[in-house]
Amino acid sequence: MNLKKSVLDLVQIAYQKGIRRIVFSSGSRNAPLIIAFNMHGGFTTYSIHDERSAGFVALGMAQQLGETVALVCTSGSATLNYSPAIAEAYYQRIPLLVITADRPLEWIDQGEGQTMKQHNIYANFIKDSFEIFQDTIHPDELWYNTRMFNEAINLCIIAPQGPVHVNLPLREPLYDKDYDFNHNNVKIIENISPSPELSNSDAVNLANIWNSSKRKMILTGVLQYDPEFKKLVREFANDPSVIVLTETTSNLHDDAFINNIDRFIMSIGKDEENLFKPDILLTFGSHVVSKKIKALLRKWNPSEHWDVDESDKITDTYKSLTRHIKSELKSFIRSITEKRNIVESDFSETYKERENLVKIRHNKFLSETEWSDLKVYEIICSCLPENSNVHMANSTAVRYAQLMQSGPGMLYNSNRGVAGIDGCTSTAAGASIVNDKPTVLFTGDVAFLYDSNALWNNYLPEKLRIIVFNNQGGNIFRYIPGPSETDQLEEFFESHHNYKAEFIAKAFDVNYYSALNETELKEKLSSFFSVQKNNRPALFEIFTPRLKNMDILKAYFKNLEKHE
Repeated sequence: MNLKKSVLDLVQIAYQKGIRRIVFSSGSRNAPLIIAFNMHGGFTTYSIHDERSAGFVALGMAQQLGETVALVCTSGSATLNYSPAIAEAYYQRIPLLVITADRPLEWIDQGEGQTMKQHNIYANFIKDSFEIFQDTIHPDELWYNTRMFNEAINLCIIAPQGPVHVNLPLREPLYDKDYDFNHNNVKIIENISPSPELSNSDAVNLANIWNSSKRKMILTGVLQYDPEFKKLVREFANDPSVIVLTETTSNLHDDAFINNIDRFIMSIGKDEENLFKPDILLTFGSHVVSKKIKALLRKWNPSEHWDVDESDKITDTYKSLTRHIKSELKSFIRSITEKRNIVESDFSETYKERENLVKIRHNKFLSETEWSDLKVYEIICSCLPENSNVHMANSTAVRYAQLMQSGPGMLYNSNRGVAGIDGCTSTAAGASIVNDKPTVLFTGDVAFLYDSNALWNNYLPEKLRIIVFNNQGGNIFRYIPGPSETDQLEEFFESHHNYKAEFIAKAFDVNYYSALNETELKEKLSSFFSVQKNNRPALFEIFTPRLKNMDILKAYFKNLEKHE
């Protein structure tokens, strides 16, 4: 049966190209794929029933491993439930091989169950989509399918990496177990795709411009931790005319850099902006969280803005882009470092002096702060186990974390590709399954409730810790301009509620802790981070005053403003 040959080929090509983890969601139409991948014996396979959660679990795995993870689902609306995770993977540039089983072509739109138009279903947020021949009668059709499998998996890992879709129509019978991998020859097409590098002449020209400036800012977005790259950036920035601004998600934490952008910016008075304004802005990494730095740089409009990226996509976030530099990051930094001159300047010193002042104001305010989200983040961030893998849900969770100092050996991840609240817990769950480090998730109550099926997962390790900040709704809407000025704030923006995570945790056999005040929090944190009974994860639900939280945060930023 030639269809079986195509399934065999897909499984063997995936293995030969280094895919080792497959996340299935249960179904019938994808049965041949479930059976074949499991029979092969070379894969670690998982069954996550909820497709939306499964997509993010796979994303979390691929994010940590830096390798392609495959997703396999049945036909119909199941395929649509992968969409949020695929969109996030696309904008985070995370390699996912998305395999959707389909009904035979002649049954589409003919009233057959679990049948819908699946061709090119993820068109706007996928690197490419491949439709496989369902009945391979001619040898050329087998050759075509094999070539498509090779091309799809190669494309996942060609920079910039990302998700790729394979739609595979499967005809009954679906539960045949006669898969012979030992006598199946499969064609492998290797991919050789060197990363782009600057030419020597381009490097010389850029270095000359760089060396002519006394005010240079490097702003970093989302990056995976790379100690070699961090060392290169520190060496590159060892220049009094250069300042580096990072975020938690940059994973470039260093005392030589400005690591807390939002709290720093609030200290800059309008009459002193020229002291901090760069002539050259150099950016790399993907999305930046801080809305404050985006607004400020759009206002400042530096005369030179260089964005370094391996893709051809031009991203002009700050409306001042002058050069899109297609290059591998480490190669670019090395090229310019070799040709740069140390420039006399007080630019870096101006930033560092202000940073020291901001840190004093930050610490003083927090030492006097009453029970609130801000106080809780200070306490928890100071108590995290060393070398934790910290995941931050979107909205207030990631923004509060940006205000705190990073602890020793911390790694930070957040779904900042599309920045939705869906899938934050599932992503952390996927990361914890494949990572030996303790995994700690910061999440708000709305994001947690939205993704509570993340706990419907048979693979959650004991080292996963979930911290739910329950302020009874989407508290950020009390801070941002607009919603708080309407009479629909509580019902339609904040979505005020009185729900708790306790019984969700108990339903999925997750150890549960709670705190209503600072004393309870400090008393229970040590136990929460310790080894748990019954080898299960733990969830800590912390209740904070929803009406006070935003008043305290506004007072915090006011305290950081320039003092006369």
